[in-house]
Amino acid sequence: MLINSGLFDKCGIPIYQRLLKVASSAQKVTASNIANVATSGYSAKTVNFKDEMQKSAASQNHIVPIATNTRHLPSNRPEPIVKIDEIGNDDKASGVNNVDIEKEMSDLAENQMMYEFGTKRLTQVFTTLRMAIRGKE
Repeated sequence: MLINSGLFDKCGIPIYQRLLKVASSAQKVTASNIANVATSGYSAKTVNFKDEMQKSAASQNHIVPIATNTRHLPSNRPEPIVKIDEIGNDDKASGVNNVDIEKEMSDLAENQMMYEFGTKRLTQVFTTLRMAIRGKE
């Protein structure tokens, strides 16, 4: 069966899926930072995009067991959680806390571009798979 042979893994779907999850999480964290720009004592948070994607690439090399008997236990590995780091400096960029609104707005734009890239690449992968299934060039 094509699904069990890792066809979808070879197309890059898991890495783009992870890219979308990391970009989405980073967007939520950035939005939270912007929303709390005037909250006294709030500490800015961040998602290290590079580390999260490297973690994902490393996890792609693991062997996923396939149940060949109904008595085997299922191998439902949970999706790795995106780690959110707290920026722990005492610099009061906003005057109230350490949230720098210009940096957050820049991060927001960067996350949006990454998310759009991931959705476009996944669309291309699925379009290619659909064409291959239908036998079109």
